[in-house]
Amino acid sequence: MRKLLLPVAALVASVSLHAADDLRSNVGIGVGTMIFEGQSGLLSQICAATTNGCFGNQTFAITTGTLGAKPWTGIVSNGEVQSFVRDNMDQLAREMAAGQGESIETLAELIAVPAAERATFAQNLQAHFGQIYASPTVTSTEVVENLAKVVEKA
Repeated sequence: MRKLLLPVAALVASVSLHAADDLRSNVGIGVGTMIFEGQSGLLSQICAATTNGCFGNQTFAITTGTLGAKPWTGIVSNGEVQSFVRDNMDQLAREMAAGQGESIETLAELIAVPAAERATFAQNLQAHFGQIYASPTVTSTEVVENLAKVVEKA
């Protein structure tokens, strides 16, 4: 029995130490994380998590990209999408009208549409072609903005 007790105690101790190391990554973002940044130990992590919860600022931080959160860049501010649409306006228009094509596949990759959802994505673009290419003189920036609106609704 004693031979079994020592390995079990060692296992429990190592799991407890590992859990204490992971707590910092589980605190999340917010004022508490900023205040207690660089401090170690269970107490400082509990205080950071409690402060984050009391202030309720994590939603604000995620939305604005502050307090340790990275802002969501979205489609409109994605430089690769902007460049791709600008360089392929006519081809994209033809393929969106048809509901399929290589340019639509590339666009789907650039905005991280899962492979299993790309056919639906192409159909959605076809269904909303008139909203995306709203006029014969539409600019690439307007196409990207309109595309973002369609994708957000989907």
